[in-house]
Amino acid sequence: MISVTRKVGIIGGMSWPSSVTYYRNINQGVAARLGGSHSADIILWSGDYHHVEQAQLRGDWQEASRLVGVAAAALETAGAEFLAIACNTMHAVADDIPKYSSLPLVSLIDSTVDKLTRRSRVAMLGTSATARMPAFSKGFAKAGVTVVDLGLEVQEELDRIIYAELCRGHVVAESAARLREIGALAMERGAEKVILACTELNLLVDSAPPSAVPWLDTTMVHVDAIVRASLRSKE
Repeated sequence: MISVTRKVGIIGGMSWPSSVTYYRNINQGVAARLGGSHSADIILWSGDYHHVEQAQLRGDWQEASRLVGVAAAALETAGAEFLAIACNTMHAVADDIPKYSSLPLVSLIDSTVDKLTRRSRVAMLGTSATARMPAFSKGFAKAGVTVVDLGLEVQEELDRIIYAELCRGHVVAESAARLREIGALAMERGAEKVILACTELNLLVDSAPPSAVPWLDTTMVHVDAIVRASLRSKE
């Protein structure tokens, strides 16, 4: 049996720095499994993030759904065989994709929940919208996972770091240090895993020295699931 790749359609540009991470790591993952000069078969849709950001900030999920749906339809027309949304927050509208495309979706949320131990305690670091996302809450509840509350001040700080810095391609040393402090705070409050529930937060972790914080990066978990979905066997 020879492994070959299926064409993945990445709904990216949410924001572009995390799309770079997805593109690089999916290709590296396929190469590691197949060897030689193999790489992933990817169609990347990357739009103007400003429109996505504004829809998120004003809570206009109908518009957010439309933006994701247009991308999904375009990727299907272009020949993608399955889809992935390269963004935690936009998984809030993932259930709307069948309105626009018949392609299956590799879910970041499902991939993340599958990595958690039943009845574990976690802290989730991401945007306010991600923290409130019913899809994550339902996944955690099904697995009996408890989410540690870090408070409004921490959440506001995360929103600032994500929207004002990381989504614009700025990796700030002070913010990397602050993220480590937030991770340590989560551990003090009983978190067994600290979930990087934003596809840009790994940029801060990667830019700082190793720490004892038990990070669970949704981006890399999702990338691994996409790589596995992209491989199939051929007679």
